[in-house]
Order: sequence, then structure tokens, then C-alpha cells
Amino acid sequence: MKIIEVDEELYQYIASQTRSIGESASDILRRLLNLPAHASVFADDLTFAPAENNEKTESKVEVQTEPAKSESVKPTKKQPITAINQIVEKVQTLLNSTEFQEEGKAVTRFLAILRVLYRTNPESFAQATESLQGRTRVYFARDEATLLMTGNHTKPKQIPDTPYWVITNTNSGRKMLMLEGAMQSMDLPESLIDEVRAYFTVN
Repeated sequence: MKIIEVDEELYQYIASQTRSIGESASDILRRLLNLPAHASVFADDLTFAPAENNEKTESKVEVQTEPAKSESVKPTKKQPITAINQIVEKVQTLLNSTEFQEEGKAVTRFLAILRVLYRTNPESFAQATESLQGRTRVYFARDEATLLMTGNHTKPKQIPDTPYWVITNTNSGRKMLMLEGAMQSMDLPESLIDEVRAYFTVN
């Protein structure tokens, strides 16, 4: 493993170029540099972690020299239309609430939506979050320790009123990609996903 130090501005820029959930820093850099995707460094080879020193202006990029296996997405069981409608109604109620609309922190909105998704249909939520996991990437877990094992800087937080934890050390775009992946796996309509996306888009 090699460690490359980059300044905070460059770190944030690379992270902001994410286009799809599960896209690694290696994928992003290869796309930005117009390098072929089938070279020796693959999806899980490059991960970002903040530097463990007193210099706040630098971050570390860890590069694994061995190729990693690609991530697999597990299929989820199709939900009945009544269950889907119930989730849609609950999510829209949350989005329309004054408290949610006045909330300025993306992480709080992120956790609030995940809470509603779980509380409305725990089984479907469990299947959806499981389908988002990769070989080495873990976004959701039932305990904090599991997420900390994948990186010391993932900032796990428990989703309120649920047994689930989620990583939160991500920008708004990445949080939306996680929500989008979960909501699509739960068979929720794109129109609802678009409503949610409006709260995670930086103008």
C-alpha cells in the first residue's frame, strides 16, 4: 500500500466528481485523466482518508498495489405496490414537514430519510442496504465497529430509532447516491427520488 498526500482543496474536488454509488477514487481519477478503466488499479484500489496529523490542509490517499475484485450487487425482492405507496407517502410527509425543510445540515436530512425508509419497511430496507455493499466497501451495518473496520474516518452514525449505522464522512452528492441506491432497490419511483435529490444538490 502506498500513501499519497494531497491538499484539502484537491481532495474535496476529486470527491465531488463522483458520478455513481460505489465509484472509487481510482475510477474518478482515471476518468478525469482519460486513462483506461481496465488498467491494473480497479474499483477498490484507491480510497480517501483524512490525514492523521495536525495539518488540517492535507489529506491522505491510500493506494493498494494488488488488483481488487469488482463489487457485486445482490438482487432484492420486488415489493407489493401497497408497500411502495406507503413508503412514498411517509417520505413525502417528511419532505413536506417544516422541520425537514428548515434543516440546514445534509447529514441530518440524510439520517431522517433513512429513518423513514427503515421504519416504514424494515425488511425491504435491510435488503436494499445489503445490495449496496461491496467486497471491501461497507456503507451500512448493524454496529459501529463494522463500519470503523473499513476505515477510521468513516464517521459512523446510528440511524435514529433503527438498529442500523451508516457512514457519514461523505459529501452531499455521495449521500444522495447512497439514498438513490437504497430507494431504487426498494422499488420507489424516480419522481420521489428526484424530490429527495433537490435537498442534496448544491446550487
